[in-house]
Amino acid sequence: MRKWISRILFVVSIILLTISLYFLMGMYLQDQKSETGFDSIRQIHEEQETNDNKDDIEGDSNSPAIVDPGLLALHEMNPDCIGWIKIEGTAIDYPVMYHPEEKNYYLRRNFEKEYDVSGTPFLSELCDPEDADNLIIYGHHMSSGKVFAALDRYKSEEFYQEHPIIQYSTLHGKEQYQIIAAFAVPVYTGHDFEYYSFTKAENAEDYLKFVKECKKRSYYDTGYTAQYGDKLITLSTCEYSHKNGRMVVIGKQIENERR
Repeated sequence: MRKWISRILFVVSIILLTISLYFLMGMYLQDQKSETGFDSIRQIHEEQETNDNKDDIEGDSNSPAIVDPGLLALHEMNPDCIGWIKIEGTAIDYPVMYHPEEKNYYLRRNFEKEYDVSGTPFLSELCDPEDADNLIIYGHHMSSGKVFAALDRYKSEEFYQEHPIIQYSTLHGKEQYQIIAAFAVPVYTGHDFEYYSFTKAENAEDYLKFVKECKKRSYYDTGYTAQYGDKLITLSTCEYSHKNGRMVVIGKQIENERR
């Protein structure tokens, strides 16, 4: 009798292991497919940048083009593509989509608007990309370390010190943002810190209150803050030490840097 029970348990274990491996392999293949798609998009973006730089050299141009040529090429392929987000030394190097007609449209869609579990980083539908005080960009925290998974590493001050700048390109040119705060918070609690709804300040007091709340929650003091009038960028992804947690990294544009 015990032999039969042992055999049954063994067979069940093998079946469960096979099912687990099947799903893990499926997730791995999906991640690979998603990243292959992103690689193709990066290649288009980089080739256009390279060609534009060659034209500047051959034409002896003393001023850079106003329009980002790589983004322009991608925007012509899909008008929802309005930006490119990059943090040097990390896997964050992706297009940014904007589809305000539908909430979270690119949460599970790729650049071609097809279903993709990895989704594509996207600007919140609450933002006006031309007029927002705070650009809120969402991306998945993939177990493979891709998309916005690297944001979780900003829990370490050492990692922040090595990667303090967010690069964000638009059709109008390139912007840089100095990170001023990094924190994790739960959402859907009924009493959230609603970082995800702050896109346009009503006045200076409203703006400074938001910045203060962000810095209060930060894992460490970056030594930087923002003043009313400074443009902000917020990167957000899932975080797993909290129930319904979000990892949030906030930066300010550094045209006129103020500490």
